[in-house]
Amino acid sequence: MSTEKSKSLRQAMAGLHTWGGLLPSWLLFVILFGGSIACFDKELEVWMRPGLHEVGETKLSADQVSAWLLAKAPKTPHAIWMRPPDERQPYWHAGYEPANELEPFVSFALDPQTGEALPETLGGTFWFTLHYNLFGGMLGMYIVAIAGMFMLVALVSGIIIHRRIFKDFFTLRPDANGQRAWLDAHNLFGVVGLPFHLLIAYTGLAIFVTFYMPAGLKVGYKGDIEKMFSEVQGQFGREELKRRTDHAVSIDRLIADAKTRWGGGETGWISVHHPGDKGAVVDIRRYDRSRVVDFQWIMSYDATTGAFLHEQKPYKPGYTAYAWLTNVHMAQFGGAIVRWLYLGLGLMGCAMVAGGLQVWLRKREAKGGWGIGFVRAMNGAVIGGLPIASLGLLYGNRLIPATVNLRSHWEAYVFIGVWVAVALWAIARRNSGKVGRDLFAVAAVLAMGLPALDVLTGPAGALSAAIARGDWRLASIDLTIFAVGLLCAKLAWWPAKAKEKAPARNKRARREELVEESV
Repeated sequence: MSTEKSKSLRQAMAGLHTWGGLLPSWLLFVILFGGSIACFDKELEVWMRPGLHEVGETKLSADQVSAWLLAKAPKTPHAIWMRPPDERQPYWHAGYEPANELEPFVSFALDPQTGEALPETLGGTFWFTLHYNLFGGMLGMYIVAIAGMFMLVALVSGIIIHRRIFKDFFTLRPDANGQRAWLDAHNLFGVVGLPFHLLIAYTGLAIFVTFYMPAGLKVGYKGDIEKMFSEVQGQFGREELKRRTDHAVSIDRLIADAKTRWGGGETGWISVHHPGDKGAVVDIRRYDRSRVVDFQWIMSYDATTGAFLHEQKPYKPGYTAYAWLTNVHMAQFGGAIVRWLYLGLGLMGCAMVAGGLQVWLRKREAKGGWGIGFVRAMNGAVIGGLPIASLGLLYGNRLIPATVNLRSHWEAYVFIGVWVAVALWAIARRNSGKVGRDLFAVAAVLAMGLPALDVLTGPAGALSAAIARGDWRLASIDLTIFAVGLLCAKLAWWPAKAKEKAPARNKRARREELVEESV
């Protein structure tokens, strides 16, 4: 009886796993791919700004950045924000909140030596935004949340239906028939990355719970999420006094005082709320990524007199848990080793999704039926289209002149244009059986050609120049993309070669595979 119940449960979960995984699979691939690449968002940001490839000593001060922002804003802003250069971000990241709350935050990247605004680019944050809201604002966040819940369902149901989960860890037969090979790949990448994928799916939902379940926020804080986070973090704040003043204390002097109070450490984000008002407050945050929970230890000062107003107390247990979940999800600790680990496991998630889609196709291609052409086209358009479009974006970054107006918009047009072109190609060739080979070949050419383009676009951005000055942060991007190109070339060549060498299959081997596939 227990065996029958177990079998019945697995059968029920098999249907849930198949369709619960298929329906959001292309969306999950986009989310996983964007999140994986975003692990190196700051490195890509620097790569996409050639003017930062050779940076000397920082000459720009916080006072100069503050004055620049106030002069740049058309009206006195609600707040200005700035962050000094560090090892991963060798430029001043600065911006202001307009007085009108309905207007978006305006940000700039400032050259740390000249103080000039660097040319526009989508930068590394492009993949981060794609990951968490698909550039769809609040609606996009809800769509990502739904996809995340589907991912949890698919992972849990997958655990239930795979009785041989540990055996699958050691099983990969690329020379088997198509369905068997794809199923092995799907199982292998799913099992290896299972703890990580469960963690990422859960934390991705948990850290945005205030947006997904806002009833308590609306009742307790009347929908003011900024006030809620300020309170649970123990931040200091005061209202604008509506009394203007031209006097402002030196922010650089306040930074020095904050470092003394911390006992050393690096400076993180600096904000000035209500600048030009007698009630203005300067908040100076500490930057520390040595542990998972990054307590910011905010020091607050009167912006007019320089008087010390408040020292942030350590987080309470509730917010500590929330900060832990947030930073574990975003890989904001552990340095490059953790980022590489997250990148590899995230791409395994992409491979798991791709393998599952191919298993679905191979099981139904022999029988025929509805949806096969659609799934083939979507596989090519999304699984092949997004990585190729990302390479196209990097090409656009190098080829679009720095002086072009709205340069970041043109980069976006390149990305969209390349993705649409790949999608149309995948639709037109969906029944040819060669879409995968074609797209791997295109990706190989683009990926192996990008380092050469980097060399040609100027000595500061050249791979050889980066290696010569020991800048492996930049060189590793070109070298990694080139290695991906080699892998894509291998995958484009391998199917045809494997087909030529495929041995005749006997009936017994085929029966064994059918038995395995039914388990």
